[in-house]
Amino acid sequence: MSKNFRSPNYNLIKNIEKKVDKNTILRIFSKMSRIRYFEKKIKETQISNPKKVMALLYLSLGQESVSASVSEVFKNSYVLAQHRGHGPYLSFGGDPIKLIDELLGLKTGCCGGKGGSPMIHDFKKKIIGHAGLIGDHVPVATGMSFIKKKEYFVCFFGDGAAEEDYVLAALGYAATHKLKILFICDDNNLSVLTPIKDRRNWEITDVAKSFGISSVDISDDPWNIYHWSKKLKQKLPALINIRTCRDTWHVGTGTDGKPEWNRFEITKKKLKKIFSEKKIDQIENKEKLWAEKLIKKRLQKL
Repeated sequence: MSKNFRSPNYNLIKNIEKKVDKNTILRIFSKMSRIRYFEKKIKETQISNPKKVMALLYLSLGQESVSASVSEVFKNSYVLAQHRGHGPYLSFGGDPIKLIDELLGLKTGCCGGKGGSPMIHDFKKKIIGHAGLIGDHVPVATGMSFIKKKEYFVCFFGDGAAEEDYVLAALGYAATHKLKILFICDDNNLSVLTPIKDRRNWEITDVAKSFGISSVDISDDPWNIYHWSKKLKQKLPALINIRTCRDTWHVGTGTDGKPEWNRFEITKKKLKKIFSEKKIDQIENKEKLWAEKLIKKRLQKL
């Protein structure tokens, strides 16, 4: 176990690769690849054609493993994500055509082309969009879970949103009513550009535990995320703080510089040792080609 809180191996279970079904991890990697190349292509498109992609882009680049891994455990669950929500949307089966159309400002987008990244939803897939106020979807997810007690819920929010009073109140309410909801904190250590050490001296997992919510604090290793998601599904409500890295600016397609680690490349390297290099490259290239074809085709609608 690493003592460095900002480490790709933080709280990583020893030999975790042997505890997760191989077909499951391949599906997770496929989703990671789909998210990564969808976002890289839309990023590239906005840079080269800013008048064609005028929407605010909040990208999941660097954080692909989080939603990809959780989605393999919480299938057919209600999903509420924050403004960096392309990853959860694609991982949980949202319609990619409606997503790209939304980002291109087309009326056929999931919010009529008027919302951009935050307001993406697919009600048929139980994916609920975010209004834009940081963390406002957390009490919404909690309220929905209270009404729909037989359904499972997953709610993604960031380390900045964790500091909002209504988010903390929602955690307490979920604990009191023993709701079937998994809270995921995408902890990239940045609220816009301010690191956690300059904002607070407490951890969200400690707060959750004080409410009686089962909580763990881990890095974004997909095997580890899958393991804990599966285990905590039996102990809901629960919270997983996942230390991850943001590749791009808070909003936009620029970069803050080289991220602390690249989970996609780390995962790919590990998978090539478990499977063949050819097999993993085929999965990655398939999703890359899918993203390129999809966005090229939808650009023709402009």
